[in-house]
Amino acid sequence: MVEFVMSVNNTELRLRPEEIGSVIVNKLKHTAEANLSAPVTKVVMSVPAEFNPLQRNYTKKAASLTGLEVFRVINEPTAAALAYGLHTKPSLQNVMVVDLGGGTLDVSLLNVQGGMFLTQAMAGNNHLGGQDFNLRLYNHILENIATQFNRRLTHKEDLQSVRLGVENLKISLTSQSSTNVVIPLQSFGPDVVYKTVITRSEFEKLNEDLFEKVLVPIKTVLKTIELPKEEVDEIVLVGGSTRIPKVRELIGEFFGKDPNTSVDPELAVAMGVSVQAGIIGGMWPLKVSAVELPTSVKKIQIS
Repeated sequence: MVEFVMSVNNTELRLRPEEIGSVIVNKLKHTAEANLSAPVTKVVMSVPAEFNPLQRNYTKKAASLTGLEVFRVINEPTAAALAYGLHTKPSLQNVMVVDLGGGTLDVSLLNVQGGMFLTQAMAGNNHLGGQDFNLRLYNHILENIATQFNRRLTHKEDLQSVRLGVENLKISLTSQSSTNVVIPLQSFGPDVVYKTVITRSEFEKLNEDLFEKVLVPIKTVLKTIELPKEEVDEIVLVGGSTRIPKVRELIGEFFGKDPNTSVDPELAVAMGVSVQAGIIGGMWPLKVSAVELPTSVKKIQIS
């Protein structure tokens, strides 16, 4: 049994993962109740597609510790497909789900037909995401500061200001071709400010090799089941890092068609889980609950 040992007010606490998880679930429960003005007693949850039965059971246990009844646990790619409404199409479809978040990349290929979901293949990179793109930009700015002021920035608070500035900069570049950077450097002097302009093309050049890595698990999944890319009917995007224009461009160029971006990628999984809950509760226009067919597919890890 895995336990985490913590010291709180000189008292040793031993906590299991499901107990820590229950704190997060409980916070979500109370937030939902505050917005709904009604008690929440039942829940549908999503987990990474590669979770095994033990991991799924502990996810359920985390919820049950808060008094919630778990109706169903579904895979995150299935939830994303539900959010995009792909369960409503009667014909069989091959759906590629590309999930690029802050630190990981997961790619899944699903067969979807009228509420039936089958995971065909999975691949991913657990060391690729928005944080990596940020780091390239962060190091670039630190080099510029060192060149401009002829000294290295080492002050922790100023370094944190740069990190925050980098995140805001990356977000701005998703909708703008260039953006101004203004970062006060208190350790260099009370009135010292670093100013520059970063372009989207500059950001893309800094991360060129990392962006290309996004295609590797996509190609791996297709090769695993010997499916031509032309036979992928829908490409749906999940995770905040799929907002980056270059990521969308590379995926679109590879498949010869634009990915489906009709749903907020950061909310897609949550929306899909809500759709599943609505189906189970009889509030969604689908007579039969979405069903995930059993599969023994293992996720292929790519470094």
